[in-house]
Amino acid sequence: MWRRIQILSPIQSLIVASLSAASIAIPLALLAIPHDETAFVRNLFWPYTLTPYITFAIVFIGVLPALLGYYHLGRLGFGLNVAAGFALIWVMAVCGMLCFVVVGHYFGSILLSAVTFAACIALAYVFIARLHLKVARSASVRDAQRKLHLLPTGTL
Repeated sequence: MWRRIQILSPIQSLIVASLSAASIAIPLALLAIPHDETAFVRNLFWPYTLTPYITFAIVFIGVLPALLGYYHLGRLGFGLNVAAGFALIWVMAVCGMLCFVVVGHYFGSILLSAVTFAACIALAYVFIARLHLKVARSASVRDAQRKLHLLPTGTL
């Protein structure tokens, strides 16, 4: 009964990785809720009321590549994609600062700044999803999976 293992399809693995990244990001976002109005980023880049949402988005986008890397290449993929996750966290934080400082300064609208930041996050997620689906079909990744003994040698 337990000898047959269900391998997830690339779409299923993207959904599972997204839900897992969200379950990691939600508690961290809840911890980012300022309990007093002297939060560090209160007046620095964005309103303190948006800090949990921005923290969730940044952590979600940062954790997702590591989880998808584990799907593709096991522990090696996880280790390699942790660096990609840190790079994405940095890029999304800079994008958030630019959205709230530049767009907020020129247009004077927090709502427009938040929408711009949400568009940056959505664009990053779509980029990660497309890259994941392209890598899932790659013959070189399949060959690396066989060499790492993640797949039986006779499949695919």
